[in-house]
Amino acid sequence: MGNLGVREAGRMAVLSRRWRRLPGLLPRLVIDAREFEPAALRAGWHARTKRAMERVAGAVESLLPGDRAIERLRLDAYLLRDESYTVRRVVERLNDAVDSGKVAAGGLELVFRATGGGGAPDQDQPSKRQARRLARLLAAAASPSLLPSVAELSLVNLRFTSPALASLLGRCTGLEELGMYQSDAGFGAVLDVGHARLRRLAVHAVDEAMYKKLRVSSAPRLERVVVANWFCRYAPVSFGHVPCLRELHLKNKAVYYQEPVRLSKMLASTPHLESLTLGFSSWRIWIEPEAPKQLEPMFSKLKSLVLTGIFRGCDLSWTLFFLQAAPVLEEFILEVDKPLDAKAPSDIYGEMPKTDDVTWQVPEFQHHHLKHL
Repeated sequence: MGNLGVREAGRMAVLSRRWRRLPGLLPRLVIDAREFEPAALRAGWHARTKRAMERVAGAVESLLPGDRAIERLRLDAYLLRDESYTVRRVVERLNDAVDSGKVAAGGLELVFRATGGGGAPDQDQPSKRQARRLARLLAAAASPSLLPSVAELSLVNLRFTSPALASLLGRCTGLEELGMYQSDAGFGAVLDVGHARLRRLAVHAVDEAMYKKLRVSSAPRLERVVVANWFCRYAPVSFGHVPCLRELHLKNKAVYYQEPVRLSKMLASTPHLESLTLGFSSWRIWIEPEAPKQLEPMFSKLKSLVLTGIFRGCDLSWTLFFLQAAPVLEEFILEVDKPLDAKAPSDIYGEMPKTDDVTWQVPEFQHHHLKHL
């Protein structure tokens, strides 16, 4: 019952008197604007999202004034292109719920999605206007206790200014999970993350104007990081103080100007890594082969290694240096995908990468812990 969404609970309440009070009894409320879109409405995307947000505001105003405490509240909201009044209504109700203790401290999960000029949110470029409106709204309307109570924050299709994004993230002092999905602070910006309670971080880019680099300066509780697609020339992420980092996922379709990533340098501050996934999207291999001794300090506790999207026809001998560098590795998965695409658009990827395989002279060696290959 704890995972039941508000709309499903409402439907059950309509079907039976016995379930009439169900929406108000849920310990975890999930209010997702995508579930409130009117399927039968013959109108454009903007009209549907606007109607959905009106229903979301009504649900929030109906459910939050009750006297039962909510352990967790997840709100997934659209940011409309031509008005912010509906979102303001929602924020004001959240203020009341947090200030009164209706929502437990650290019990908020917020997702903000920009809506574009006619297409679905995930298909449009990041919105500067809606990011600016959101930043101003939260600065003006959010109570002092609202943002510190946000445990999970996801931003979708939003392009902030660097000061605005830094201010927003800085006020979320209780943040445990951060997701940046096609959201950034403009061309060439450095995303600096340093939260004392942050455990999970995900950054997904689909645009050349995304971050120059992701810098995790200090996150003492950080356990999992996902970085998908980057357009900087060098390593996409740098780590400072991350003593608890155990799981790292990196996926990229390397473009022509990007230098190979030197893992020993990028992972120098991650000696406790247990799971590593590297994705190549059936394109060129973007890591630089290194001597196992250089990687041993970072791979000494590595138990799971997954290499995905290796293009068909690539000589896999270069992957063996991982086995040498990870003495306690138990799982080693290689996924070979389609061949290199000779029809890739040159204006995006420049010249086709050379198909010469990465070469690595591998001496004979034995591995005593590998269980799954």
